[in-house]
Amino acid sequence: MVAGASRSTKSSVKAVAAKASGKGGSPAVTKAGSKSPARTVGAKTKSPAKSPAKAAAKAAPAAKKAPAAKKATPASREAAARAAAKEREAKAKATAAAKALREREAKAKAAAKEREAKAKAAAKEREAKAKAAAAAKALREREAKAKAAAKEREAKAKAAAAAKALREREAKAKAAAKEREIERRARERAAAEAKKQRELEAKRRAAEAERQRKLKEIERRNLEEQRRQERREAEERARQEELERKRNSRPYADDPEFLSLLRDRLLEERAKTLREIQVLEETIDELREDREQPEYDEEDGSSAGLDFDRDQYQTLVDQTLRPKIFDIDVALERVADGSYGRCDSCYEPIQRARLEFQVPVFLCQTCREAG
Repeated sequence: MVAGASRSTKSSVKAVAAKASGKGGSPAVTKAGSKSPARTVGAKTKSPAKSPAKAAAKAAPAAKKAPAAKKATPASREAAARAAAKEREAKAKATAAAKALREREAKAKAAAKEREAKAKAAAKEREAKAKAAAAAKALREREAKAKAAAKEREAKAKAAAAAKALREREAKAKAAAKEREIERRARERAAAEAKKQRELEAKRRAAEAERQRKLKEIERRNLEEQRRQERREAEERARQEELERKRNSRPYADDPEFLSLLRDRLLEERAKTLREIQVLEETIDELREDREQPEYDEEDGSSAGLDFDRDQYQTLVDQTLRPKIFDIDVALERVADGSYGRCDSCYEPIQRARLEFQVPVFLCQTCREAG
Protein backbone atom coordinates (compact mmCIF):
# COMPACT_ATOMS: atom_id res chain seq x y z
CA MET A 1 0.00 0.00 0.00
CA VAL A 2 2.86 2.40 0.79
CA ALA A 3 4.54 1.66 -2.53
CA GLY A 4 1.31 2.39 -4.36
CA ALA A 5 0.90 5.70 -2.58
CA SER A 6 4.49 6.72 -3.40
CA ARG A 7 3.96 5.84 -7.06
CA SER A 8 0.76 7.95 -7.21
CA THR A 9 2.52 10.85 -5.47
CA LYS A 10 5.45 10.76 -7.95
CA SER A 11 3.10 10.79 -10.89
CA SER A 12 1.25 13.80 -9.39
CA VAL A 13 4.54 15.70 -8.92
CA LYS A 14 5.50 15.01 -12.53
CA ALA A 15 2.14 16.32 -13.73
CA VAL A 16 2.44 19.56 -11.70
CA ALA A 17 6.00 20.18 -12.93
CA ALA A 18 4.99 19.64 -16.53
CA LYS A 19 2.05 22.05 -16.10
CA ALA A 20 4.25 24.70 -14.49
CA SER A 21 6.87 24.43 -17.21
CA GLY A 22 4.21 24.76 -19.89
CA LYS A 23 2.57 27.96 -18.44
CA GLY A 24 5.47 30.31 -17.83
CA GLY A 25 9.07 31.11 -18.69
CA SER A 26 10.88 31.37 -21.96
CA PRO A 27 12.70 28.48 -23.51
CA ALA A 28 16.00 30.05 -22.81
CA VAL A 29 15.33 30.25 -19.07
CA THR A 30 14.04 26.66 -18.93
CA LYS A 31 17.10 25.33 -20.73
CA ALA A 32 19.40 27.25 -18.39
CA GLY A 33 18.26 24.99 -15.67
CA SER A 34 17.86 27.09 -12.50
CA LYS A 35 18.12 25.10 -9.30
CA SER A 36 14.49 25.38 -8.13
CA PRO A 37 12.42 22.71 -6.31
CA ALA A 38 10.20 22.36 -9.36
CA ARG A 39 13.20 21.65 -11.49
CA THR A 40 14.40 19.14 -8.91
CA VAL A 41 11.04 17.32 -8.97
CA GLY A 42 10.86 17.41 -12.76
CA ALA A 43 14.39 16.08 -13.13
CA LYS A 44 13.13 12.68 -12.02
CA THR A 45 11.09 12.26 -15.20
CA LYS A 46 12.84 11.06 -18.31
CA SER A 47 12.54 13.41 -21.29
CA PRO A 48 12.51 11.76 -24.67
CA ALA A 49 15.92 11.64 -26.38
CA LYS A 50 16.39 13.99 -29.34
CA SER A 51 18.16 12.96 -32.50
CA PRO A 52 21.49 14.72 -33.39
CA ALA A 53 19.99 16.18 -36.59
CA LYS A 54 17.17 17.94 -34.73
CA ALA A 55 19.61 19.28 -32.08
CA ALA A 56 21.88 20.70 -34.75
CA ALA A 57 18.90 22.29 -36.53
CA LYS A 58 17.77 24.03 -33.30
CA ALA A 59 21.30 25.07 -32.34
CA ALA A 60 21.89 27.00 -35.63
CA PRO A 61 19.00 29.53 -35.20
CA ALA A 62 20.02 30.03 -31.54
CA ALA A 63 23.54 30.98 -32.63
CA LYS A 64 22.14 33.48 -35.17
CA LYS A 65 19.82 35.09 -32.58
CA ALA A 66 22.60 35.57 -29.99
CA PRO A 67 23.93 38.87 -31.50
CA ALA A 68 20.40 40.15 -31.85
CA ALA A 69 19.85 39.85 -28.08
CA LYS A 70 22.50 42.54 -27.47
CA LYS A 71 20.53 45.11 -29.45
CA ALA A 72 17.30 44.47 -27.39
CA THR A 73 15.02 47.44 -26.79
CA PRO A 74 13.53 48.48 -23.40
CA ALA A 75 10.25 46.84 -24.48
CA SER A 76 11.96 43.52 -24.89
CA ARG A 77 13.65 43.90 -21.50
CA GLU A 78 10.26 44.49 -19.91
CA ALA A 79 8.88 41.42 -21.61
CA ALA A 80 11.81 39.40 -20.35
CA ALA A 81 11.21 40.67 -16.82
CA ARG A 82 7.56 39.66 -17.03
CA ALA A 83 8.56 36.26 -18.25
CA ALA A 84 11.04 35.85 -15.44
CA ALA A 85 8.38 36.88 -12.93
CA LYS A 86 5.98 34.29 -14.41
CA GLU A 87 8.66 31.65 -14.24
CA ARG A 88 9.41 32.49 -10.59
CA GLU A 89 5.71 32.32 -9.81
CA ALA A 90 5.43 28.97 -11.54
CA LYS A 91 8.44 27.67 -9.63
CA ALA A 92 6.91 28.83 -6.36
CA LYS A 93 3.66 27.06 -7.23
CA ALA A 94 5.57 23.91 -8.13
CA THR A 95 7.51 24.10 -4.86
CA ALA A 96 4.26 24.45 -2.88
CA ALA A 97 2.67 21.61 -4.81
CA ALA A 98 5.70 19.37 -4.21
CA LYS A 99 5.60 20.22 -0.50
CA ALA A 100 1.89 19.42 -0.28
CA LEU A 101 2.55 16.25 -2.17
CA ARG A 102 5.31 15.21 0.21
CA GLU A 103 2.97 15.89 3.14
CA ARG A 104 0.28 13.73 1.55
CA GLU A 105 2.81 11.00 0.94
CA ALA A 106 3.93 11.13 4.57
CA LYS A 107 0.32 10.93 5.73
CA ALA A 108 -0.34 8.06 3.34
CA LYS A 109 2.74 6.20 4.59
CA ALA A 110 1.69 6.78 8.20
CA ALA A 111 -1.84 5.56 7.44
CA ALA A 112 -0.42 2.54 5.63
CA LYS A 113 1.86 1.70 8.53
CA GLU A 114 -1.04 2.07 10.91
CA ARG A 115 -3.22 -0.22 8.78
CA GLU A 116 -0.37 -2.72 8.51
CA ALA A 117 0.09 -2.68 12.30
CA LYS A 118 -3.64 -3.17 12.80
CA ALA A 119 -3.63 -6.05 10.29
CA LYS A 120 -0.69 -7.70 12.05
CA ALA A 121 -2.42 -7.27 15.42
CA ALA A 122 -5.64 -8.76 14.03
CA ALA A 123 -3.69 -11.63 12.49
CA LYS A 124 -1.94 -12.29 15.80
CA GLU A 125 -5.28 -12.17 17.57
CA ARG A 126 -6.82 -14.60 15.09
CA GLU A 127 -3.79 -16.88 15.41
CA ALA A 128 -4.08 -16.81 19.21
CA LYS A 129 -7.80 -17.60 18.97
CA ALA A 130 -7.09 -20.45 16.52
CA LYS A 131 -4.43 -21.87 18.87
CA ALA A 132 -6.83 -21.63 21.79
CA ALA A 133 -9.58 -23.32 19.76
CA ALA A 134 -7.15 -26.05 18.64
CA ALA A 135 -6.04 -26.61 22.21
CA ALA A 136 -9.67 -26.81 23.37
CA LYS A 137 -10.46 -29.20 20.54
CA ALA A 138 -7.45 -31.38 21.37
CA LEU A 139 -8.55 -31.43 25.01
CA ARG A 140 -12.06 -32.44 24.05
CA GLU A 141 -10.67 -35.17 21.75
CA ARG A 142 -8.45 -36.52 24.52
CA GLU A 143 -11.41 -36.55 26.91
CA ALA A 144 -13.56 -38.27 24.28
CA LYS A 145 -10.81 -40.84 23.60
CA ALA A 146 -10.47 -41.49 27.33
CA LYS A 147 -14.23 -41.97 27.67
CA ALA A 148 -14.29 -44.24 24.59
CA ALA A 149 -11.36 -46.27 25.97
CA ALA A 150 -13.16 -46.64 29.28
CA LYS A 151 -16.35 -47.71 27.53
CA GLU A 152 -14.38 -50.13 25.36
CA ARG A 153 -12.69 -51.67 28.39
CA GLU A 154 -16.07 -51.98 30.10
CA ALA A 155 -17.56 -53.52 26.96
CA LYS A 156 -14.64 -55.93 26.66
CA ALA A 157 -15.08 -56.97 30.26
CA LYS A 158 -18.80 -57.54 29.71
CA ALA A 159 -18.07 -59.41 26.48
CA ALA A 160 -15.49 -61.58 28.21
CA ALA A 161 -17.97 -62.39 31.00
CA ALA A 162 -20.69 -63.13 28.47
CA ALA A 163 -18.31 -65.27 26.40
CA LYS A 164 -17.30 -67.21 29.52
CA ALA A 165 -20.95 -67.81 30.43
CA LEU A 166 -21.67 -68.80 26.82
CA ARG A 167 -18.76 -71.26 26.80
CA GLU A 168 -20.02 -72.81 30.01
CA ARG A 169 -23.54 -73.15 28.58
CA GLU A 170 -22.12 -74.55 25.33
CA ALA A 171 -20.02 -77.06 27.25
CA LYS A 172 -23.07 -78.22 29.18
CA ALA A 173 -25.12 -78.34 26.00
CA LYS A 174 -22.36 -80.31 24.24
CA ALA A 175 -22.21 -82.83 27.08
CA ALA A 176 -25.98 -83.27 27.00
CA ALA A 177 -25.96 -83.49 23.21
CA LYS A 178 -23.16 -86.07 23.33
CA GLU A 179 -25.20 -88.24 25.68
CA ARG A 180 -28.25 -87.88 23.47
CA GLU A 181 -26.13 -88.67 20.40
CA ILE A 182 -24.81 -91.85 22.04
CA GLU A 183 -28.33 -92.96 22.86
CA ARG A 184 -29.54 -92.06 19.36
CA ARG A 185 -26.71 -93.98 17.70
CA ALA A 186 -27.47 -97.02 19.82
CA ARG A 187 -31.14 -96.86 18.79
CA GLU A 188 -30.15 -96.32 15.18
CA ARG A 189 -27.80 -99.30 15.22
CA ALA A 190 -30.53 -101.48 16.63
CA ALA A 191 -33.04 -100.16 14.11
CA ALA A 192 -30.51 -100.56 11.26
CA GLU A 193 -29.80 -104.13 12.24
CA ALA A 194 -33.49 -104.92 12.35
CA LYS A 195 -34.02 -103.14 9.03
CA LYS A 196 -31.12 -105.03 7.51
CA GLN A 197 -32.62 -108.32 8.56
CA ARG A 198 -36.00 -107.32 7.14
CA GLU A 199 -34.35 -106.21 3.88
CA LEU A 200 -32.43 -109.47 3.61
CA GLU A 201 -35.60 -111.42 4.13
CA ALA A 202 -37.45 -109.26 1.64
CA LYS A 203 -34.62 -109.64 -0.91
CA ARG A 204 -34.64 -113.39 -0.44
CA ARG A 205 -38.40 -113.55 -0.98
CA ALA A 206 -38.13 -111.15 -3.96
CA ALA A 207 -35.32 -113.22 -5.48
CA GLU A 208 -37.37 -116.37 -5.12
CA ALA A 209 -40.41 -114.65 -6.61
CA GLU A 210 -38.27 -113.27 -9.46
CA ARG A 211 -36.82 -116.70 -10.12
CA GLN A 212 -40.31 -118.21 -10.30
CA ARG A 213 -41.46 -115.35 -12.54
CA LYS A 214 -38.50 -115.82 -14.85
CA LEU A 215 -39.16 -119.55 -15.06
CA LYS A 216 -42.76 -118.87 -15.96
CA GLU A 217 -41.67 -116.19 -18.45
CA ILE A 218 -39.19 -118.62 -20.03
CA GLU A 219 -41.88 -121.27 -20.30
CA ARG A 220 -44.29 -118.74 -21.80
CA ARG A 221 -41.69 -117.49 -24.29
CA ASN A 222 -40.74 -121.03 -25.24
CA LEU A 223 -44.38 -121.84 -25.80
CA GLU A 224 -44.90 -118.67 -27.88
CA GLU A 225 -41.73 -119.35 -29.86
CA GLN A 226 -42.91 -122.91 -30.48
CA ARG A 227 -46.24 -121.60 -31.69
CA ARG A 228 -44.60 -118.98 -33.89
CA GLN A 229 -42.28 -121.65 -35.32
CA GLU A 230 -45.25 -123.86 -36.04
CA ARG A 231 -47.04 -120.94 -37.71
CA ARG A 232 -43.94 -120.11 -39.77
CA GLU A 233 -43.55 -123.73 -40.81
CA ALA A 234 -47.22 -123.93 -41.74
CA GLU A 235 -46.97 -120.66 -43.69
CA GLU A 236 -43.81 -121.88 -45.43
CA ARG A 237 -45.49 -125.16 -46.33
CA ALA A 238 -48.51 -123.28 -47.62
CA ARG A 239 -46.25 -120.91 -49.58
CA GLN A 240 -44.31 -123.84 -51.08
CA GLU A 241 -47.53 -125.63 -51.91
CA GLU A 242 -48.92 -122.46 -53.49
CA LEU A 243 -45.69 -121.94 -55.36
CA GLU A 244 -45.68 -125.51 -56.54
CA ARG A 245 -49.30 -125.16 -57.55
CA LYS A 246 -48.55 -121.98 -59.46
CA ARG A 247 -45.41 -123.48 -60.97
CA ASN A 248 -47.45 -126.39 -62.30
CA SER A 249 -50.51 -124.34 -63.07
CA ARG A 250 -52.10 -124.19 -66.53
CA PRO A 251 -53.95 -120.89 -66.53
CA TYR A 252 -55.63 -121.32 -69.93
CA ALA A 253 -55.92 -125.11 -70.11
CA ASP A 254 -59.70 -124.86 -69.80
CA ASP A 255 -59.83 -122.56 -72.86
CA PRO A 256 -58.61 -124.68 -75.80
CA GLU A 257 -59.85 -122.14 -78.34
CA PHE A 258 -57.60 -119.41 -76.87
CA LEU A 259 -54.64 -121.83 -76.81
CA SER A 260 -55.37 -122.78 -80.43
CA LEU A 261 -55.38 -119.07 -81.31
CA LEU A 262 -52.05 -118.60 -79.56
CA ARG A 263 -50.61 -121.69 -81.35
CA ASP A 264 -51.63 -120.23 -84.70
CA ARG A 265 -50.10 -116.88 -83.80
CA LEU A 266 -46.89 -118.58 -82.70
CA LEU A 267 -46.66 -120.68 -85.85
CA GLU A 268 -47.34 -117.64 -87.97
CA GLU A 269 -44.66 -115.65 -86.12
CA ARG A 270 -42.23 -118.57 -86.46
CA ALA A 271 -42.78 -118.79 -90.21
CA LYS A 272 -42.38 -115.04 -90.54
CA THR A 273 -39.16 -115.10 -88.56
CA LEU A 274 -37.79 -118.00 -90.65
CA ARG A 275 -38.54 -116.04 -93.81
CA GLU A 276 -36.66 -113.05 -92.37
CA ILE A 277 -33.71 -115.29 -91.53
CA GLN A 278 -33.72 -116.75 -95.04
CA VAL A 279 -33.85 -113.31 -96.65
CA LEU A 280 -31.04 -112.02 -94.43
CA GLU A 281 -28.86 -115.08 -95.09
CA GLU A 282 -29.35 -114.67 -98.84
CA THR A 283 -28.42 -110.98 -98.49
CA ILE A 284 -25.32 -111.97 -96.51
CA ASP A 285 -24.31 -114.45 -99.24
CA GLU A 286 -24.81 -111.80 -101.91
CA LEU A 287 -22.71 -109.31 -99.94
CA ARG A 288 -20.00 -111.94 -99.56
CA GLU A 289 -20.04 -112.63 -103.30
CA ASP A 290 -19.95 -108.89 -104.04
CA ARG A 291 -17.04 -108.51 -101.66
CA GLU A 292 -15.07 -110.99 -103.79
CA GLN A 293 -15.64 -109.01 -107.00
CA PRO A 294 -12.53 -107.29 -108.42
CA GLU A 295 -14.14 -103.85 -108.61
CA TYR A 296 -14.05 -103.58 -104.80
CA ASP A 297 -10.62 -102.48 -103.63
CA GLU A 298 -9.23 -102.60 -100.10
CA GLU A 299 -7.23 -99.46 -100.56
CA ASP A 300 -10.03 -97.09 -101.55
CA GLY A 301 -12.30 -98.38 -98.73
CA SER A 302 -15.16 -99.42 -101.00
CA SER A 303 -15.34 -102.90 -99.40
CA ALA A 304 -15.63 -101.56 -95.82
CA GLY A 305 -19.33 -100.70 -96.23
CA LEU A 306 -20.11 -104.22 -97.53
CA ASP A 307 -18.29 -105.80 -94.59
CA PHE A 308 -20.14 -103.58 -92.11
CA ASP A 309 -23.57 -104.39 -93.61
CA ARG A 310 -22.82 -108.11 -93.70
CA ASP A 311 -21.74 -108.06 -90.01
CA GLN A 312 -24.89 -106.17 -89.01
CA TYR A 313 -27.15 -108.66 -90.79
CA GLN A 314 -25.30 -111.62 -89.34
CA THR A 315 -25.59 -110.15 -85.80
CA LEU A 316 -29.33 -109.63 -86.30
CA VAL A 317 -29.76 -113.24 -87.38
CA ASP A 318 -27.62 -114.75 -84.63
CA GLN A 319 -28.62 -112.58 -81.67
CA THR A 320 -32.25 -111.72 -82.39
CA LEU A 321 -34.02 -113.91 -84.91
CA ARG A 322 -32.64 -117.36 -84.04
CA PRO A 323 -33.20 -116.81 -80.24
CA LYS A 324 -36.73 -115.75 -81.16
CA ILE A 325 -37.23 -119.05 -83.02
CA PHE A 326 -36.01 -120.86 -79.91
CA ASP A 327 -38.48 -118.92 -77.69
CA ILE A 328 -41.33 -119.68 -80.12
CA ASP A 329 -40.50 -123.39 -80.00
CA VAL A 330 -40.54 -123.30 -76.17
CA ALA A 331 -43.89 -121.47 -76.27
CA LEU A 332 -45.33 -124.08 -78.66
CA GLU A 333 -44.27 -126.84 -76.27
CA ARG A 334 -46.01 -125.05 -73.40
CA VAL A 335 -49.12 -124.54 -75.53
CA ALA A 336 -49.07 -128.27 -76.14
CA ASP A 337 -49.04 -129.14 -72.44
CA GLY A 338 -51.33 -126.18 -71.52
CA SER A 339 -48.79 -124.23 -69.37
CA TYR A 340 -48.28 -121.33 -71.78
CA GLY A 341 -49.56 -118.05 -70.37
CA ARG A 342 -47.93 -118.58 -66.91
CA CYS A 343 -45.37 -115.93 -65.76
CA ASP A 344 -41.88 -117.41 -65.34
CA SER A 345 -41.18 -115.07 -62.37
CA CYS A 346 -44.30 -114.92 -60.20
CA TYR A 347 -46.12 -117.90 -61.79
CA GLU A 348 -49.27 -115.80 -62.06
CA PRO A 349 -51.36 -115.85 -65.28
CA ILE A 350 -50.30 -113.38 -67.95
CA GLN A 351 -53.06 -111.10 -69.21
CA ARG A 352 -54.82 -112.25 -72.40
CA ALA A 353 -54.23 -108.90 -74.10
CA ARG A 354 -50.49 -109.17 -73.50
CA LEU A 355 -50.44 -112.75 -74.84
CA GLU A 356 -52.30 -111.67 -77.97
CA PHE A 357 -50.19 -108.52 -78.49
CA GLN A 358 -46.71 -109.99 -78.00
CA VAL A 359 -45.62 -113.37 -79.38
CA PRO A 360 -43.99 -115.08 -77.58
CA VAL A 361 -44.16 -113.69 -74.00
CA PHE A 362 -43.03 -115.35 -70.74
CA LEU A 363 -43.38 -112.50 -68.14
CA CYS A 364 -46.42 -110.63 -66.93
CA GLN A 365 -46.48 -106.81 -67.19
CA THR A 366 -45.64 -106.33 -63.49
CA CYS A 367 -42.60 -108.57 -63.53
CA ARG A 368 -41.48 -107.12 -66.87
CA GLU A 369 -41.55 -103.57 -65.45
CA ALA A 370 -39.91 -104.65 -62.19
CA GLY A 371 -37.13 -106.56 -64.00
